[in-house]
Amino acid sequence: MKHESQSAFRREPREPVVGGNLFTRSLAARTIASLRRSQVADVAAEMWPSDRLLHQHITRAASTPAMTSVAGWAAELAQKRTADVIEALGPASGAADVLKQCLVLDWDGAGLIGAPGFAAGAGNSGFVAEGQPIPVRQLSVGPAQLQPYKLATIAALTREMVESSNAEALISDALVRSTGLALDAVFFGSAAATAAQPAGIRNGIAATAPSANADGFQAFAEDVATLIDAVAPVGGKGPYILIGSPGRAAMIATHYISFKDETQFSVVASGAVGNDLVCIAPKAVVAALSADADVETASAATLVMDTAPGAAGTMGPEKDMFQSDSLAVKVRWPVSWALRNAGAVAWLTPAWK
Repeated sequence: MKHESQSAFRREPREPVVGGNLFTRSLAARTIASLRRSQVADVAAEMWPSDRLLHQHITRAASTPAMTSVAGWAAELAQKRTADVIEALGPASGAADVLKQCLVLDWDGAGLIGAPGFAAGAGNSGFVAEGQPIPVRQLSVGPAQLQPYKLATIAALTREMVESSNAEALISDALVRSTGLALDAVFFGSAAATAAQPAGIRNGIAATAPSANADGFQAFAEDVATLIDAVAPVGGKGPYILIGSPGRAAMIATHYISFKDETQFSVVASGAVGNDLVCIAPKAVVAALSADADVETASAATLVMDTAPGAAGTMGPEKDMFQSDSLAVKVRWPVSWALRNAGAVAWLTPAWK
């Protein structure tokens, strides 16, 4: 009887966490719930019953306290929420690959975030003799201010797409991929900040002169050395990221350098940099994003099918969601970034092919 009594009160072990990408699954669950006019948690439980982290991410509550120190529960959630947003964008976004190595913060309802400036230099420290006063220095780099901005998109999806067993893949492909490409266009740009978007990381940074060496291999080596030396006062011994067009990035990896030790160097591909080669010291870049996209849907709306909507009377053709049995999905995603030191980025336009 004693053995049976102990067995009766023995707590059963938790089932293994069967997880996926929290961002894409949450996006799909919110879209489907809006179509069905049901609870997001109910959709998540139906489609991914074993993904406990997703359920905690959506409900933000649990039958037992969720603690970040408890493995298999909120510990994984705290680490995955922001990381999964970046991972979801990765296949289409070079900027997402860069952000994986940067300081990334969660907006978490904040209206403005200030991150410490990144100042490096031998003159900021020094040896002091025994018993002598230590000099006090005022570092010149101020804090990086992250203003709230948003990436937004609207897509028209058929009811069959949303209700299919491939809903997560189809919804994320339609919404996340296009968002990733839009992120690259601004992130790697040189435009100043506006009311709509952050400044590109090359804003105010002049191009470095490329190598004039007629030997392509030597020219490549000299250009890479020039770029790394330009950001070395901030980046130290690394890591460094080189960003080139997809073709140039593939050429670098196959013909010039085998990046076996990516703790110091890595190559990222993005069509947003054109023919330029960009070098970044990622530790001096800070970003803030929301792990929860704001999703709204409408099945009885009329959309203006225009990728660049303008004034009334100048916009493109219209599409009725009710008549076409489609669903309009609007996603707003808070995201911003800033350089903690302007010396973290250098770029040039190589002459080598």
